Amino acid sequence: MSIMNNLINYANELTFKDLPGYVIEYIKIHILDTLGAIIAGSSAEVSKKLLNLIIKWGGRKEGTIFVYRLKVPLPNAAWMNSTMSRGFDFESILGDGATHIPACIIPAAFAIAEYSMITRNTPISGKDFIIGIALGLDLGYRLRVAGGEATAMGGGWLAETFSPIAIAAMGAKMLNFDDEKSRNAIGIAYNQCCGTYGATVGNGGGLMAQLSQGLGTKAGIISLILADEGFTASKDDVIEGKWGLYKMYGNGYYNRDILLGNLGKSFDHLRPIIKKYPGCGGLQSVIHTALNLYKEHNLKIHEISRIKIYVNKLNYLQLAHRRSKPSTTSDILWNGRFIVAVALARKQLFVGELDKCCLEDPEILEIYSKIEIEPDESLEIGGVEIEIKTKDGRRYFQKGSPLIPMSLNEVVNKFKRCCLYAAKPYSEREVNALIDAVFSIEKQSDVTIMIP
Repeated sequence: MSIMNNLINYANELTFKDLPGYVIEYIKIHILDTLGAIIAGSSAEVSKKLLNLIIKWGGRKEGTIFVYRLKVPLPNAAWMNSTMSRGFDFESILGDGATHIPACIIPAAFAIAEYSMITRNTPISGKDFIIGIALGLDLGYRLRVAGGEATAMGGGWLAETFSPIAIAAMGAKMLNFDDEKSRNAIGIAYNQCCGTYGATVGNGGGLMAQLSQGLGTKAGIISLILADEGFTASKDDVIEGKWGLYKMYGNGYYNRDILLGNLGKSFDHLRPIIKKYPGCGGLQSVIHTALNLYKEHNLKIHEISRIKIYVNKLNYLQLAHRRSKPSTTSDILWNGRFIVAVALARKQLFVGELDKCCLEDPEILEIYSKIEIEPDESLEIGGVEIEIKTKDGRRYFQKGSPLIPMSLNEVVNKFKRCCLYAAKPYSEREVNALIDAVFSIEKQSDVTIMIP
C-alpha cells in the first residue's frame, strides 16, 4: 500500500480510545502553552503589523482573531493566530527538528472548528479536537523528520513548510471527508507548501520567520476549503510520486519507517518541549546557563571583560553567524548575542524585557559588545558552554544541557504570566476559566467556547 493510502487509512481509523492517557495530557499542554504564546504574542510587533493589514483588507466575517475578538475571512484568522503564536517565539515545540509544528496545528484546529460551525452547523467536540490535534502533530512530525538532513534542521526547509499537508489531513478527519476529498485536500496542500531558512535566518529575517508560520497554517486551511468546495488535485501520490514531496523538497531520500512505523501506536514524539524563555529553542539553554552563571557569582556588568559562548555548529549558523545588532524586537528572538545581553542586563527574560527600549539600552549594548559566540562541533544541538572572564582575571565556567524541564505548575504559571501581556486585558476569572476549559477539554461539546 502506498504511503498516501496508509496515512489516509490511519487518519480514518484513529479514535479517541487509541490515544494513551499521557498523549491526551501532552495535547492539553500543547494547547495551553500555544494559547499562552498567542495571547502574549498579540502585543508583538509582527502581530500589530499583520492585524492592520488584515483589517484593511476586510472581507467576510468568519473566523476569530484571538484576543482581539475580530471576525475576518477564515484563512486570514488562521494566519493571524498562528503568526501571533510566534510573536515572541514562546510556544511549545516538538523535538528532532519538528519544532514549530504545534504553532500551525493548534490555531488551524480552532479554525477548522469554526469552519464546521459555519458550513455544517456542527460543533467539534473536545474529544474530536484532541484526535485531530494528535493526528496533525503526528503527521507534521513524521513528514518533517522522515526526510533526514535534507528536510530537518539545517536542510533549508522550515518545520512549517510541511504543515499544510498535516493540516489538510487533520481537517479531513475533523470534517469527516471521504477518501477522495481527503486526497484532494492533501494534494492541494502539497501545492502550497512554503517556507525556507533562506528568507528567515540572518539579519532582518525575524518578521518573515513569524509570518511564514502563519502562511503555512493559512495554506492548510485554504486547501481544506478548496477541497470541500469540489476542487480536485492529481491522483498521484504526493509523497512517493514522480514529483513527490521528498524529490521536490530534498534529495529524494526519506525514511519509510519514520513515516509509517507504529502509526497509531507510538506517540512519544509528541511530548511537548516548553520554552522557559521567549526566543528560539536553540537559545533556551544559552539564556538559562548565562543567567545562572551571572547570578550565581553575583557579577556586575562593569566587572565583565568577555563572555565566550560555545554552541553546536548548526545553532551557531542559525543564531550567531553574520548576525549584527538587531533593528527590530522580532530579530532579537534569533540573535544569540543580543538576547543574552538583554537577559543579563535585566537579570531575567520574559516578554516584558523585549520592548523597543532594549534596542538602545546602554547596559544591554555594553554587555552585547563583550559577548562572543563560536561553534563547537563536540556539543549536541541545543547544548552550550559559557565562560565569563572578569577584568580582574577571574574566570567562571558552566555547561548547559539542551532541555530545561518545567513542571505542570510552572507551565500553568507561564500561561498566567503570558496573559498579562495580552493586547487586550484578561481578568483573573477569564484566565482561570480558560485553564480549566483546556484541562477538561474532553468534556467540551463545542471547543469554540475556548477561543480566547
